[in-house]
Amino acid sequence: MNRKALRPHAAVALALAVLVSSPSALRAEIKINPAGWRFPNIVTAEKEHIMVTDRTPVIPGKETINRAYRKADGTHFMTYEIEGKVFGVEIDEDGKPPFEYSIMDTDGDGKFETMIRYSKDNKDRAYVPRWIIDYYFSLHPTVKPGPAGRATAPVLSPTEAPKTPLAGPVPPLPKRLPPLPPPDRPNP
Repeated sequence: MNRKALRPHAAVALALAVLVSSPSALRAEIKINPAGWRFPNIVTAEKEHIMVTDRTPVIPGKETINRAYRKADGTHFMTYEIEGKVFGVEIDEDGKPPFEYSIMDTDGDGKFETMIRYSKDNKDRAYVPRWIIDYYFSLHPTVKPGPAGRATAPVLSPTEAPKTPLAGPVPPLPKRLPPLPPPDRPNP
């Protein structure tokens, strides 16, 4: 192969090396405060909406409750919780999307010690910490993480009987329902 054919490949390799060697262009700014970052005051904020999302593939289905709030000064924030445990909050200081940063309780001690400041270029976002996943599975022992960390729903074997017996025999469904009689008078 001649040198002219290698030049485009060398330029691509050099560009990739520069991107990999400068993680600040791709990574969010992460700060740790052992005393914890100040959590927004939920009591004085107006609740805007609640939704349920799927934030981790390890727990089956939509497991995270997101609660969005607006403070009187226009600041937005959204809390993230699983099974009643709040583990993170995203904060929007200027009142316009997107969120500027998030704070997280990464170890379950109640202090939100980790701050992830976002930028246009980075892909880092808040995540579901391991202590929340462990807490979820301690409450739901029949749900087990499956292959590659993904959870699988519990499966009853054919020999297992239901815990509560049925009240009586279930009547069979008719093969075809009888037609409805014509109305006596037209609907108004």
